[in-house]
Amino acid sequence: MKEMDLTGVWELKPVERFDGEYDRAGTWLSQELPAHWQELPELEYYTGKVVYRKRFKFKPEAGKRFWLKLCGVFYWSTAYLNGCRLGANEGYFFPRTYEITGLLEKENELLVEVDCPAEADKANKRMLTGVFHHWDCLDPLANPGGIWLPVEIHSTGKTRIVEAQFATLYFTPEYARLEGRVTLESAESEKLRVKISLLPRNFEGEPFSTEREVMKPEGSFTYVYNLDLRSYALWWTWDRGSPNLYTLRVEVIEAETGNVSEVFEEAFGVRTIEFRKYLCYLNGRKLYLRGNNYPPGDVRLARMNRERIEKDLELARQANLNLLRVHAHVDHPELYRAADEKGILLWQDFPLQWYYSKEIEPQALRQAEKMIQLLGNHPSLALWCLHNEPIRQFDLHQRIGPLAVLRWLFSIFIWSWDRDVLDKKLEARVRSLDPSRYVHRSSGERGLFRQDPGDGHWYFGWYFGPLSWLNYLVRKKPERLQMVTEFGSQSFPNYPNSLKFMEDKFPRLDYRHLAERHHLQPGLIKYWVNPKHSATLADYIQATQDYQSELNRYYIDRLRSLKYRPNGGCVAFVLLDSNPAIQWSVIDYWREPKSSYFALQKAMSPVYAFLLLDRRRYASGKTIPVTVFAVNDTNREVEARLELTVTNPVGHRALEDSTMVTLPADCESRAVMNPELLLQWEGEYRVEVRLLFGEHQLQNRYRFRAG
Repeated sequence: MKEMDLTGVWELKPVERFDGEYDRAGTWLSQELPAHWQELPELEYYTGKVVYRKRFKFKPEAGKRFWLKLCGVFYWSTAYLNGCRLGANEGYFFPRTYEITGLLEKENELLVEVDCPAEADKANKRMLTGVFHHWDCLDPLANPGGIWLPVEIHSTGKTRIVEAQFATLYFTPEYARLEGRVTLESAESEKLRVKISLLPRNFEGEPFSTEREVMKPEGSFTYVYNLDLRSYALWWTWDRGSPNLYTLRVEVIEAETGNVSEVFEEAFGVRTIEFRKYLCYLNGRKLYLRGNNYPPGDVRLARMNRERIEKDLELARQANLNLLRVHAHVDHPELYRAADEKGILLWQDFPLQWYYSKEIEPQALRQAEKMIQLLGNHPSLALWCLHNEPIRQFDLHQRIGPLAVLRWLFSIFIWSWDRDVLDKKLEARVRSLDPSRYVHRSSGERGLFRQDPGDGHWYFGWYFGPLSWLNYLVRKKPERLQMVTEFGSQSFPNYPNSLKFMEDKFPRLDYRHLAERHHLQPGLIKYWVNPKHSATLADYIQATQDYQSELNRYYIDRLRSLKYRPNGGCVAFVLLDSNPAIQWSVIDYWREPKSSYFALQKAMSPVYAFLLLDRRRYASGKTIPVTVFAVNDTNREVEARLELTVTNPVGHRALEDSTMVTLPADCESRAVMNPELLLQWEGEYRVEVRLLFGEHQLQNRYRFRAG
């Protein structure tokens, strides 16, 4: 039971060293927690060590055990209560609990030492913070140090619940089989009753409960449960059904007194999820993944709350996304609760990004276990991915020399300790701890020469040459596109929001500042979207969004044409900005969608019609096929009318066609119309595809040139 919430105003001060003793009379700053220390003007660019102090009154009740719970601290922390050292912890995303029975007094002083240094050697990082310390999409001067989640005091009886993990093994029409582990801890042996309940949370249904009497030995002990639910409702993504949730409740009851020693509660969903050759099966049915990468919702993660997270997820749903990849970090706890309720799957990355020191191995194994304990009950969590691009990446804010390039190439093509040693050990550990989910060893760079292509990070049209090169993979190497979890290009936010962090001196923008603080890649964006073709900054902003819209659709059209043959999903990069930025997002930091957001929304429509034009320019006088494809991701058959119109360069309709189509439930992409077009005129041709079904209408427009 939570006895006290210690969030609120704390005192803090930077220090050079930690020893548990500080000048009480010195200058202390004040800050409302949870927060990051750089949110204070006095510590805006501070990196290093900070001590936090909280004084509070408390009257402990006899016969109870009391616990201090630090829910989240970036990154190393040591806690002291009334001069007694409670212990230390490494890791930012999981809670650390200390027993404080016998240490509480009427007047108390809690000190928490926090260390979150900047790591200069990015090729040998020591801190498991993922994107928060090494990424091209976060402010490089931002340091996440601080107490970013609540600090609480809890009470229990003699026995406390250390962990409760449950998963659905399988289901039949008659029952669903669940398996769970409950770990209890106490200072002495005790006779207990353990009651497990599943109570319908957001739907009308039958509750379930079971009770077992145990003789709990001294120390920590884990009990395994197999539960059969005779009546149950499955959890589905929003586009396949209802995200039916239960409240999982575990109660530990003292047998002699009948007193409840502790209660554990969390949302739970009855569902199975599998991946077979990168095809997702939710509750035994194939599910095509339409997704995007989700970065930290704010560079100051403590600023995120349920309201902001629900807005992000609603924008994702409105964009027709059924999956978000939590990119190289563990996010705010409210994200996982909201995703459970919204019916959005989460691809969960472990916070490993690029290259690390070999010293991290023991801590990485420990924190992987903590991640599973923290998040394992969430039905929205689809899989564990243990490392993003485990290669020797450059320091993105320093000059890149030839030696750095050679090391980078060696780590990709020959050997990488992170990929070939650390990630294999992590995979084995996580598989043993959670056999109910697919474990993906690493993301983004396994597909070059290896038999298992992994999930591709393809940046044709940005890093890797022209967009048309993607056509080669589609035609000749589709097995390399089984799952694609990154593609995209940069674009500016809408004009009014761009002016919040830059001056309109177009065409002479401060490209250096925008690159150093706001993630712009000037050489690339000017190569793909030439500013000389725009008259004003507003025009250029729209041109970058138009290019991003075209690029994203180009990828999505081709990947959806390979639906289940063999592609299992397309996951764009990236949904939104964590700070004011010019980057790959389709929603800016202020949560205003760009025009590219609406283009993505259309391309991700569950019922969709599209073209696959081989090129942007054809020879005049040539006859070309105008093949229209359609796909249906819903779980119901769709009857639709398909209309095609081609307008030639002089404004006349060169081609008109229409047909009725029947798209079976969750069907693969199919060619539904294939007329031929004679290119009689030189210039720009415009193609419009219209798909009308029920009360819905989808329009897709394409352009190409002849001559």
